[in-house]
Amino acid sequence: MFKGKPRFEDLDHYLVNRDYGLALEAIAHEIKRRPENFNLLLRQAEILGLAGDRDKAIEVYRTLARHYAEQGFYARAIAVINKVVRLDPGRQEVTRELAAVIAAQQEAEQARHARRARAKSPAPPAPAEQAEQAEKERAASRFFAEFPPAALEQLISTTAVRSFAQGETIVREGDRGTSWFLIEEGEVEVQTTDHSGRHLVLARLGPGEFFGEVAVLTGKPRTATIVARNGVTVIEISRQDLDQIAAAHPEVRSVLQRFYEKRAQATVEAVLARMRGNDV
Repeated sequence: MFKGKPRFEDLDHYLVNRDYGLALEAIAHEIKRRPENFNLLLRQAEILGLAGDRDKAIEVYRTLARHYAEQGFYARAIAVINKVVRLDPGRQEVTRELAAVIAAQQEAEQARHARRARAKSPAPPAPAEQAEQAEKERAASRFFAEFPPAALEQLISTTAVRSFAQGETIVREGDRGTSWFLIEEGEVEVQTTDHSGRHLVLARLGPGEFFGEVAVLTGKPRTATIVARNGVTVIEISRQDLDQIAAAHPEVRSVLQRFYEKRAQATVEAVLARMRGNDV
């Protein structure tokens, strides 16, 4: 059906026909053409897995996870490592590798801050509009960087990556909270109902934003319903796993307390801003 060099535009056709050889050849050409596009590497690894070349797929995933971690995108790196463990549950060393990279990145970041402080250099300028989303993801990733290395390794190994279709409810208001989430891809809508039963949309959240943490950290019921606005991928963090990690590493409780205080303050500020907006 397809003649000549395999084309990236025909990739989906190759996959439907399970012609993984042509699919891999097509994506290899596209990677050479656009080496800066790391989503292509992710697709290549997925196709290698489908083709049964598990070792090569894992090699690509590990390269990709390291790249994301070194760029400060820890959530993306964790999602990629989760794919490795699903492919080969025996490859638990990849969580240790990622924890070590994140710890090294954190040390380097602290050294940069110290040098800047000694030199009394101004902080870098605020990110340009096109870089705001990337900065938001990096900011969320700092939660993971605060964990001690051994605790971080345990956390990475216990996180789950879950996907939801458009319109699917992820958490429901009033339910007991057993886990919280970090959006890796896609968008969600935060919904509630007022005292008269009227449906309200409180916010829309995207990559790099958490939700569900208040119920987990306080034991209170879910305060809102979260619905996927499109295809959504999230990293799920279980309260049970966090309790076990904190029992083994008591300093983790301080990390969680700081995280909660920071998140609670942000929530209060958001509510006050909305109230002031309504008063105008």
